[in-house]
Amino acid sequence: MKKNIFIVTCLLALSGLMSIASAQTKSLPPSDKEIPFDKEPRVIKQVNTEYPSSMLSGGWEATVYMKAFIDVEGNVTDAKSEKIQVTAARTDDQHDAAGTKQADGKAFEEAAYAAVKQWKFSPAQMQGKPVAVWVTIPFRFKLSGKGPSPVNEADREKMEKAMESIKTTIENILKGTDLENAKKKVSKDAMLIANTKTENLYSVLNGEHKELRLNEGKEAKRTNINVKVYDKGKSALIVWTSELPGKKNKRIHSIMLSLTAENTWQITHWHVSW
Repeated sequence: MKKNIFIVTCLLALSGLMSIASAQTKSLPPSDKEIPFDKEPRVIKQVNTEYPSSMLSGGWEATVYMKAFIDVEGNVTDAKSEKIQVTAARTDDQHDAAGTKQADGKAFEEAAYAAVKQWKFSPAQMQGKPVAVWVTIPFRFKLSGKGPSPVNEADREKMEKAMESIKTTIENILKGTDLENAKKKVSKDAMLIANTKTENLYSVLNGEHKELRLNEGKEAKRTNINVKVYDKGKSALIVWTSELPGKKNKRIHSIMLSLTAENTWQITHWHVSW
């Protein structure tokens, strides 16, 4: 049977989904090292990933979070897998216990590495001078669909109601209100990237990381919301822009959502940059 393949590379630099830890030298510093920058790198050349044949035949999908080091010339000089999530795209007899054990994601990591090493960026800058930086880029490997798809007309009203509910959840999180109900719509595996720091989103909402807060206060103003639905209505991305009082007052929240087996929406990834 012919398979439809859909490979999505999420360009965090283009949608505000980029996590950056920077350095001012050509040597490779620890990936969590923080040095100031005032202009983030931008993708100028992108090479798509190739779907690993072993994972294709086995019906496996994945999201690989690659940490890439961009030097002062905009070249990717090093990269490593920071996190990987592997899931079964189908539930037929071929997914036996042995097959599950073999789907460790190594092939996906190698494919993402091979692609990102060929990317080219305009380098990050600090006061007009280029600086070397670490960036986190997620690569999504999907078997079903052919790309971003509009929701079927019959389901559009239901989808709009669901997105309005999620928007209310996001607004409550940003205001620090009704967090117990908000957490019901957050996957316990969801990750939060706040500029250079990465933590489990659910634990942040539980108050386990005092240095990380999504609460923007009552004076914050929502200036723009953009919603895109993918995978025939099974995935979505919300880009939420808000303004706070002060000099560096603009924040961009990029929030990824997935439809669960129970047909409810959950937040699976949250990135905020300012």
